[in-house]
Amino acid sequence: MYCKFTGYEAKKIWAFGGGKGGVGKSFVAGNLGILLAQNGHTVILADLDLGGANMHTWLGVNSPKKSISEFIEREEQDIKKLLIPTDISGLNLLSGAKDGVEIANMKHTQKRRFITALRQLDADYIVIDLGAGTAYNTIDFFLLADSQGLIVIPEPTSIENAYRFIKNSFFRQVFHNSQGFELKNVVNEIMRKDNPHNVNTPRELIDYFNKLGGKSTVFIEEQIQYFMPKLILNQVRTERDQMVGPAMKKACLKYFNLNVKCIGQISFDDSVRKSVLERQPLAVAYSDSVPMEQLKLILTDLLKDDNENSGNNSILSQLTL
Repeated sequence: MYCKFTGYEAKKIWAFGGGKGGVGKSFVAGNLGILLAQNGHTVILADLDLGGANMHTWLGVNSPKKSISEFIEREEQDIKKLLIPTDISGLNLLSGAKDGVEIANMKHTQKRRFITALRQLDADYIVIDLGAGTAYNTIDFFLLADSQGLIVIPEPTSIENAYRFIKNSFFRQVFHNSQGFELKNVVNEIMRKDNPHNVNTPRELIDYFNKLGGKSTVFIEEQIQYFMPKLILNQVRTERDQMVGPAMKKACLKYFNLNVKCIGQISFDDSVRKSVLERQPLAVAYSDSVPMEQLKLILTDLLKDDNENSGNNSILSQLTL
């Protein structure tokens, strides 16, 4: 798989996001990264919760002396020098811990340079922990990944924010990819809050392009195929909680005309809290716990998807940043 705007071999990038803080993005990303490393892969955990990064604490790593901002602001030209070794063989950390709030609003050129450097890092997998919310940078890093995980807990605020994250991500993907179809002016008009076409949901956006016909229909059908976030339900306690994932999948298809894939759920378990207090990842401190067994099943599903899609271009090769 190659990134078309540079020609170098692309790495596998997995990104984990969600519309709300506290749903377990760091927990899922970090433990999956550790499992990959334990399975013999070289892995970089990239903490892109810019302005609020804390992956180093979760890993039991001392406060980093350098972080992503040094590269963004060109104080450090070689991003490899920012990698922090961990106690886990094959696993390095790229931290955003010392970055100020302003780094979350990096400029277009800074973001493009950072993504290029990220893809050039020597690792089998780069696992990204994203910040909460739907800021453009957060969504762009989510879209640029080969595999996109959306973490949700069975609470109304988390579910509502997850729907908003899905909607905004799809709109942002359409915005990025429209230039190649010479449809950017059409999309720019629709993206306005006061757009004259009354397009407010993914379904309405899809219907609008289909009504235009021709290349517009081809374009929007491709965008639907490219867009396939993977839903992970965290902190599951009851049978009712277990139904949230399938219900969200059904609702996204009905109201957004978009497919999301439910790839697993993780039970609420006190071992998770203990691991945080002990500053030991669950995969290390409580490797035989129920949540870890569930994460192993999720990992199997993600790796299966990787193998099935190994001949396809990632969304990165479609986007024009």
